Amino acid sequence: MKVSKIRDGLWRWEVPHPDWGRTVACVYAEYDEAIVLIDPLVPADAADQERFWRALDGDVARLARPVLVLVGSVDHGRSADAVAARYLAAGHELSVMGDAAIRDAASCALHATFGEVVLPAGLHAVPIPGMSPGETAFVLDPWRAAVFADAVIGAGEGRLRVAPPSWGVKTPVGRTLYDRAFRPSVQRVASTSPEVVLPSHGDPVLTGGTSALEEALASRAWGELEK
Repeated sequence: MKVSKIRDGLWRWEVPHPDWGRTVACVYAEYDEAIVLIDPLVPADAADQERFWRALDGDVARLARPVLVLVGSVDHGRSADAVAARYLAAGHELSVMGDAAIRDAASCALHATFGEVVLPAGLHAVPIPGMSPGETAFVLDPWRAAVFADAVIGAGEGRLRVAPPSWGVKTPVGRTLYDRAFRPSVQRVASTSPEVVLPSHGDPVLTGGTSALEEALASRAWGELEK
């Protein structure tokens, strides 16, 4: 497990996905109303798992705030159920939230959808149509940060690329939605002027995030030949 402090109150951790085999990233953010975890994955390694729970337990005790888990895609439930079981059992208030489209399909149990609960001030859920169901980006105002599930990939050296259509729904309707709505939705995130971009897949961009997103939108998708 690799843990990185991005800014005060904003952390990112990376762990190997137990089913996929590749490293994925997750986000921890401290808001006045809640500790927010985005697409959390508990490490499988026993030593890392103990380290993870010890750190998170300490943060929950130190801040005495509810834990809010945000799910960025239908298959990004990851360890949301484990987090819920740990803190609900301990008497903590907790919500696992995702897009309404995946209420009964997410790879975890959703307690609420984004339209049913008011998010902490300065936290925004931005739907990203054209990807897998429930794809959502999150804008974190206090840190001028944007968090992506699958829609944007870190390409290294401060560069980003958008996901290709093959990462979306593989139907004619899904491809049409990708062609018409996907990049405009990523543009809406770019229009918030993020300085930091934290993708689930690939390297983060810690400065110049808006420029990196704009450059990605002007380029071919990940895995396609560049212009």
